[in-house]
Amino acid sequence: MGFRSWLRERFSRSAQRKHRAKAPGATRAHESRPEIAPGFPLDEWEEVPAYLPVDPAEHLPACIIASAIAAGAQEESKLVVKRVSVANPEHQRVAVIATALGAGALEKSSFAVKRIYKQKDMEGTQSDAA
Repeated sequence: MGFRSWLRERFSRSAQRKHRAKAPGATRAHESRPEIAPGFPLDEWEEVPAYLPVDPAEHLPACIIASAIAAGAQEESKLVVKRVSVANPEHQRVAVIATALGAGALEKSSFAVKRIYKQKDMEGTQSDAA
């Protein structure tokens, strides 16, 4: 084992996590629940999809036009539309608001929204539809 590999093993994040887990008083029950972020258990949140599925039969003209544009001048080409999706307006709205708040006054900043979660309705709470 070389000096660099010893340093890497000694100071890596995984080694620090292992050291914290072995420390007395570490809570094992909290670590066993998967989390989307520290303090936010996965079973209490659901992911908001970026795109919603749509029945291709309802959008046949759009599928035909998209296929014709993609084929271009090659008449012998074949294009199969496997899935038609529409952008989720809820996902778009939250992404725009989150990036605007994150950017603040820094106009040169850029963000990539990877996932958006919303809290699941808990049993015993009233919903807006009721």
